[in-house]
Amino acid sequence: MRYFTIAMKKHFFSLACVCLVINAEAQTLSSSLAQGFKRFSGNETMKYAAIGFTVQDAAGNTVFAYQENMGLAPASCQKIVTAATAFDQLGPEFRFATQIGYSGTISNGVLNGSLLVNGSGDPTMASWRYPSQPDTAFFAQALQALKSKGISTINGDVVATNSKYDMQAVPGGWIYDDMGNYYGAGSWALNYHENQFDALFTANGKQGDAATLQKIEPATVLNSFNNFVTVGAAGTGDNSVIYSTPYSGMAYATGSLGKSEKPYTIGGAIPNGEAALLDALKNYLTANDISIQGDTKSSQYFLINKKPMPKSSETIGTYQSVGLDSVAYWFLQKSINLYGEALLKNLAIAAGKIGNTEIAADWERSYWEAKGIDRNALKVRDGSGLSPQNRVTSKSLVQILQYAKKQKWYSAYYEAFPLIHNIKMKSGTISGAKGYTGYITDKSGREYTFALLVNNYSGSANAVVQNMWQLLDIIVNNK
Repeated sequence: MRYFTIAMKKHFFSLACVCLVINAEAQTLSSSLAQGFKRFSGNETMKYAAIGFTVQDAAGNTVFAYQENMGLAPASCQKIVTAATAFDQLGPEFRFATQIGYSGTISNGVLNGSLLVNGSGDPTMASWRYPSQPDTAFFAQALQALKSKGISTINGDVVATNSKYDMQAVPGGWIYDDMGNYYGAGSWALNYHENQFDALFTANGKQGDAATLQKIEPATVLNSFNNFVTVGAAGTGDNSVIYSTPYSGMAYATGSLGKSEKPYTIGGAIPNGEAALLDALKNYLTANDISIQGDTKSSQYFLINKKPMPKSSETIGTYQSVGLDSVAYWFLQKSINLYGEALLKNLAIAAGKIGNTEIAADWERSYWEAKGIDRNALKVRDGSGLSPQNRVTSKSLVQILQYAKKQKWYSAYYEAFPLIHNIKMKSGTISGAKGYTGYITDKSGREYTFALLVNNYSGSANAVVQNMWQLLDIIVNNK
């Protein structure tokens, strides 16, 4: 088997590109990609852009590479790293476990103590995505656990006893513009409704008028919501932003909503997932004839007030989430940032560390370093890719994709990838950055792994996307 090296010519802008091929078909594809990349990089939208592009065949031979060792912001393309690490370390059968217990004693149906909930970061708690586990499944199990002990009255509080997660719910690299929106929700030991609330607006007045806030769902997750959203010109769509921070009971919305007869639903971030879950649990139990004399107390209450958390007298139930294969499916399909942060923290916990994002990210880099990927090629700051401080190389993404193909969990991993432009690939988007990475098959059935990352492009995101797809179509149409 003979290898060839093809150097790009000077009229290709002196691109530092090396194409390794093992047969005539691959050599043809390499040449086609070189020509296509010349057009792509010469486009006006790429004038000031940094680009990383790596394509490998099924055997791991590099077919095309350009600046494959340049660290770039991957946005949500980074999720394929978190998912692969979780499958490899936790296993596809992994489930988040939430323990239900109590402190004190039980006498004549009265719990003289508190109901204790010990979470493990389950991001699917009270989610609407899983038919096998309705959004009330945890609450129903907690109710059944109390009934099994004959408890009808709790002469105490509903308490979160978190010992493995730190208080830093949002990674340090995230920005204020993101934190109040649904995709910027924090990650706690207990989470509720994917830590998302919906603000329902109507914008059918005159341009410049205040848009009307109809309601917040779930209604109990905020103390106050201030509306500064105005009606914009018809056809301009949703240009609103919700601002809030973790542990704040207040949020406000600004921007505009294009004049429309149809209502708008804007997703916001619940500022304290743990407190929201406890409140929802208390309300559910009370509605189902469990009398609760006390209040709800999150684990932060004990940490802030330097009080010892109640000790469990007995565990009376353990609620388990859906399996990792289902979690990973929605994580990649819908690009749910919360899932990535919860998985990353649990990877650290599984390694015997605290559920802290910074510690977990450092551990993840070491994990892949032990498998041959330079830790400086994976400068990750979170589990989702939302931080603009993440820097990942296109080569490292392809190396992880190649590694995954050799693992027993690959089929579940592959299935989780969205089908975009008829290619199984994960997209990534943050301000000024766009990326795609995944698995691609040509017309002859040959499979390739690839990563294409673009930072600091000019012009419209849609134009950049179309140009990226045209470049990837060269592989799809290869015979």
